[in-house]
Amino acid sequence: MNLRRVLILADESADWMVAGLRQLDRLALGIDEFAVDNGETSPVLVCLLWRPDLDRSQRWVPANSRLTHLAFSADLDPQPYDLVLSTRLFLYRKAIGLLVESQPAPITPSLSWESPAPVPPVRPGAWEYITDGDQIDRIEKEFLRGSGKSQDGLVSRYLNRPVSRAITRLLLRFPSTPNGWTWVICPIPIIAAFVLTRGTYWSFFWGIVLFHLFSVLDGCDGEIARAKFMESDRGRRLDDFFDVLSNVLLVIGLGVGLSRQTRFYWIEGILAASLIIVNEWYLASRTPAVVVDSVRDSLGGTLYPRHRELVSRSGLLIFGEKFASLVIQLTKRDVAVLFFVVLAAIGLPSLILHLLFVVTAITLGLALRSR
Repeated sequence: MNLRRVLILADESADWMVAGLRQLDRLALGIDEFAVDNGETSPVLVCLLWRPDLDRSQRWVPANSRLTHLAFSADLDPQPYDLVLSTRLFLYRKAIGLLVESQPAPITPSLSWESPAPVPPVRPGAWEYITDGDQIDRIEKEFLRGSGKSQDGLVSRYLNRPVSRAITRLLLRFPSTPNGWTWVICPIPIIAAFVLTRGTYWSFFWGIVLFHLFSVLDGCDGEIARAKFMESDRGRRLDDFFDVLSNVLLVIGLGVGLSRQTRFYWIEGILAASLIIVNEWYLASRTPAVVVDSVRDSLGGTLYPRHRELVSRSGLLIFGEKFASLVIQLTKRDVAVLFFVVLAAIGLPSLILHLLFVVTAITLGLALRSR
């Protein structure tokens, strides 16, 4: 599907802020995203047809720095258009391709506000029409409900995400960025580690609770990025760095805190931290090999690309896909951290350190075996 020319019918709704973006900006970013994914070699011409009774001061052209494949025009020329949109159309991500398929092409430019183009029926999860501002809250909630990732564990899906989405809705009302939020919450695991070093029952409990809080809030940066078209390799690397750092701080904090009872624990904490660093470095530095289709289809949605090869070549699938899927779900970070809160609550913080040491050692062993 080629997309060369797009007509946008714009009125006052172009300036409505929905899920962190003005409506016209969201349409433009959606078109640009399609152009990039579709490998368009020349800019897509976007003609803006404003409602005649709007003052010129109310008319504007998107100027987002991420719009790299669009050229804007205010002149309605006689050539047909591949797609006609309205600023009252709220688009979900990756919806432009579906719209191109649903609208007849070419569309003649004899369009006006008196005779608008026919529009496809509402498609939940792809697009909706905003007739008035009272619908914005509902649309934002529906949009963010689908902002999770396929790699989310059970705790993240049913507990963490509902909380992080509520916070993200508030953050999207401000000029927030994913990387900015990552830096805002990065002190939490540092503070949590210092709390753990106190070595008391309550310090272990509240320290682990802080790590769980970080796990919940860590979902907001990705939700902001997906809502505002702000995904980037830099953002992913920054998020991964603080995830690894939080794991390292967790075992070191536990080791130091537990060493107030028995000196051996600080050694276990240092060894566990070393294993985490080596394991993450090894997985990040490897170029993933080709993974068999059966693994990609059955487990690919629950795994990050760098982990698919590990699972497919480690021998874990010998026990069956259901068993492998269960092991993956139970060892995901969100599930593990909530379980650690339970262990801290019943007075077993040492078991947290032992589990992290053993699981990290096994994971590194599987990674080396997958070679």
